Amino acid sequence: MGHSKLSVTVPDDIYQQINEVASKEKIKLSHLVTEALVEKLRMKREQAYIQQVNEVLKDEEVAEEQRRMAELFADNSDVEELPW
Repeated sequence: MGHSKLSVTVPDDIYQQINEVASKEKIKLSHLVTEALVEKLRMKREQAYIQQVNEVLKDEEVAEEQRRMAELFADNSDVEELPW
């Protein structure tokens, strides 16, 4: 995997905090920032996926089908209470 340089400006207090964390964890600042960006991007993708699912489930027919499938699954399962 290649690497690209990125120049960003952050408030001084944030810079101090991320420097402290990187120092305590004995990792490079660029590694810490990369980890944070990866996590943020993962959360954004997850939120977009959830939004797509919610949009689909707004359709009453789809929502009813999902409810019926869940009931069918629950009726044919040994699980007393499903975790969701």
